[in-house]
Amino acid sequence: MITVGIIDSDEHARQETQRVLNSKNKVAANQIEVIFDIGKGRVDRAMTAPDVLILDIEHQEPLIVEHVKSIFPKTEIVILTNTCDVKTVRSCFRHGAVGYLLKQTCMDSLLAAIKITLNEGSFVSPGVNRALIEQSFKSKKIEELLTARELQIANGIIEGLSYKMIAQKYTISLDTVRIYIKRIYRKLQINSKGELIAQLTA
Repeated sequence: MITVGIIDSDEHARQETQRVLNSKNKVAANQIEVIFDIGKGRVDRAMTAPDVLILDIEHQEPLIVEHVKSIFPKTEIVILTNTCDVKTVRSCFRHGAVGYLLKQTCMDSLLAAIKITLNEGSFVSPGVNRALIEQSFKSKKIEELLTARELQIANGIIEGLSYKMIAQKYTISLDTVRIYIKRIYRKLQINSKGELIAQLTA
């Protein structure tokens, strides 16, 4: 028996998830039981831990994944959502998710995703996979474009360090930091700190 929990603030989406699981369950003759089906993030330690948790992170911070994982440490978390930006996807994986499906394209793959997950695999929506690959390629191009020192300076900006703190960290002058920043902006064809962060963390 495979036990599944569903957390989704959209009641219609929860019902659709239940329907898909039930219909696929009958066809495949698998034993899947949905042990809870709740709205936005209302989980507590008194609840029975499911084998797999299907979680929608739309309108929530990806940190909800870590919160749920702290309550159900042995539960495999699969994201089922409409949110597909790469930054959110990566954040969900960092916080403990092992699968990521888009409702628009992968609802029919839900049962397969659960089985793959329980066999220590990971199911990721093809569209999300493509976005991750393209982002990795873009990051590689940026890394090739910038020198090692320029990457250090850029990463300092991403970490929220001031120019003065970056200068202290790398034992260089404040003016030198400013020169590097100008070079980075010119190479990446950008004009602001916000654009730099967006390019390197997308």
